[in-house]
Amino acid sequence: MDPQTAKQELLQLQAQLMALDEEADERLSVMLEDEVDDESFDQHPADTASVTLDRSLDLSLQGNTERMLEHVDRALDKIEEGTYGLCDRCGQPIEEGRLEAKPYATLCMRHQRELERERP
Repeated sequence: MDPQTAKQELLQLQAQLMALDEEADERLSVMLEDEVDDESFDQHPADTASVTLDRSLDLSLQGNTERMLEHVDRALDKIEEGTYGLCDRCGQPIEEGRLEAKPYATLCMRHQRELERERP
């Protein structure tokens, strides 16, 4: 994928991710405000569990969104550096199909697999 096409796709993805992150922030803020306003001793345990699950899901979504934004930002940096499409670990070209599927990829398949095996 050529860097200019990738840059356009990455900027669109970045905007979408930032919007998702803002939505999650807003939902979490509203949940916290609602909790402060509610008298927790009046809530049924199932209601409390539901609120906890919703907060957990929003925090997880927000964490995933932030990680994706980091990858997108790194790929945009690589475009500016002139190293887009090269693996961060070995410097070899990243497979074209991988870049088409994930324009934010910064590792070749071999090193991505190694990274995934290293994670607990």
